[in-house]
Amino acid sequence: MAGARALLRAAGVAASDFGKPIVAVANSFAEFVPGHTHLQPVGRIVSEAIAAAGAVPREFNTIAVDDGIAMGHEGMLYSLPSRDLIADSIEYMVEAHRADALVCISNCDKITPGMLMAALRLNIPTVFVSGGPMEGGRATLRDGTVRTGMTLITAVAESASESVSDEDLARIEDQACPTCGSCSGMFTANSMNCLTEALGLAPPGTAPRLPPIPLAAACTSKLEG
Repeated sequence: MAGARALLRAAGVAASDFGKPIVAVANSFAEFVPGHTHLQPVGRIVSEAIAAAGAVPREFNTIAVDDGIAMGHEGMLYSLPSRDLIADSIEYMVEAHRADALVCISNCDKITPGMLMAALRLNIPTVFVSGGPMEGGRATLRDGTVRTGMTLITAVAESASESVSDEDLARIEDQACPTCGSCSGMFTANSMNCLTEALGLAPPGTAPRLPPIPLAAACTSKLEG
């Protein structure tokens, strides 16, 4: 195994780290997806905690597809298959490099299920860290009506008729998603994060928690304006 150790040294593993458990950190940071734009510093925090506990963190990235952005065109054809690609990529990275444990930093619709599939295949100690949901949107229309939560979504559908004007639709678009995080509803992303917690794979109380202020500042927040 001298060749493997030589390559690990080149990747930043110190001589004193050999013999310690290796913990793979599967991050899903992506600038395309609001639920994942703030996960890069989360990976650093997780890796530092692993090192402080006496293990060797090795972080890598997998993909993340935003179903909301992919809807309405050919992009949606790539959403569900991305789940299996995520599961495969994590399995391959962990098995190829013989990690002893796994931390999955996930959030949105196909990412958490894909990571769960990988964890089941690997059958090694695994912990999930959720990116958390975004703040709820709140749009004030021209007539003073306030749209929040699901009414924002229905307003987009109503815009096909004359019941919602182009000006009001523009206001809704601007204010519907005010921060980073997964979509603020009990949709696939948040329900799957709650499931990982119920299964004992995520620390209690972490699934519904909003991203901490320092992490939320990593993405564009309109709440400050």
